[in-house]
Amino acid sequence: MTATADAPALTPAAISRLQVPTLDELERPAVKGFFAKQQRDEGLTSNWFRALSLNEGDLERLNGYLLPLLGTDGRGGLTEREREVIATVVSGENRCAYCHTNHANKLGKVAGDWSFGQRVAIDHTQVAELTERERALGDLAVLVNNHPQQIREEHFARLRELGLDDHLILEGISIAAFIGATNRIGIALAVPPNPEYTGIPGQ
Repeated sequence: MTATADAPALTPAAISRLQVPTLDELERPAVKGFFAKQQRDEGLTSNWFRALSLNEGDLERLNGYLLPLLGTDGRGGLTEREREVIATVVSGENRCAYCHTNHANKLGKVAGDWSFGQRVAIDHTQVAELTERERALGDLAVLVNNHPQQIREEHFARLRELGLDDHLILEGISIAAFIGATNRIGIALAVPPNPEYTGIPGQ
């Protein structure tokens, strides 16, 4: 189901189980600037970030780590698609409604195939279009999220054989672990997906 012009806008009370300040109530310049940029670039403000804006200082510090980790600063390392594969796999594993929908949507856009993101979120092992490197990163993400004690040297050896050096492996682990944390925040606060992240584009 896609959002329409007649659909009611989510109110702050519907975004989180806790209080959510309005955009006008925000005080920190970096936080206000973040939401203004998001509105310009995407035509929306993310429900998840809005929910976290209750503690503005924490949100500002979190953004300083999370956004570069997801590659928004144009850094090298893992590709944008690889980062979103990891984020989508973990969000699907944790059944986080907001993050699952958001990252599956972003992965579909990066791949140029909306259904690709949805299928990776459901079960990446059944998605034939994944590269071997993406599949290995997805497998690593599941281990980091579900069974970190079961990670062995052979998992790292497989990644190295596929061209990932230790810097990139650590990047993949960090993305999986941090997205798992964001999932848990979203689930605890019952943050709903933005309507723009749901439904097949153009329908």
